[in-house]
Amino acid sequence: MKNAIYGSSLTDAQWEYLKPMLPKPSKRGRPRTDLRQVLDAIFYVVKGGIPWRYLPAGFPPWQTVYGVFRRWKVNQQWAALNDALRRLVRKDQGRRPQPTAAVLDSQSVKSAGHGGPVGYDAGKRIKGRKRHLLVDTLGLVLGVVVTPADTTERKGVRPCNMAFVHGATAFGDWLPTSANSRCFRFLSLSSRPA
Repeated sequence: MKNAIYGSSLTDAQWEYLKPMLPKPSKRGRPRTDLRQVLDAIFYVVKGGIPWRYLPAGFPPWQTVYGVFRRWKVNQQWAALNDALRRLVRKDQGRRPQPTAAVLDSQSVKSAGHGGPVGYDAGKRIKGRKRHLLVDTLGLVLGVVVTPADTTERKGVRPCNMAFVHGATAFGDWLPTSANSRCFRFLSLSSRPA
């Protein structure tokens, strides 16, 4: 199957970079569909915001593509890829592989009730959801959590296991540090030097 080149497709250099980080094929079961084509299809759907069933004919069947996407979401392969790529980018920028500082912010967005609970953010006058995003000082994603819009920033990070961090006063001096399906996956912060 010849794969069309779209703006979301991986370049040869990007593919060679990613290939060693991907899971090895199983020796049992059906022959594996070309993983590069599957990734190109996933990126096409995500970038275009289209339904899985609307994948063009040049890609593998949508059921195969969605199956890989879903399996990697459940077994946290996407998070592992993000972590590995973030460490490499930080190293290329001359930074430590693990961040020592992070920024947490939230944004309320309009949304309907399908796909999860919604709330009303009275300050923004928006009915929908609130996305809380944790990034390092380079802007690389450390974690994301989506809550109803009426959730405060403090409560948005409360369900996670927390650790005290000096200077995070807007969030009650607390930031997440461990894995939880609804919460920020990972962060280790060090205290400031004296």
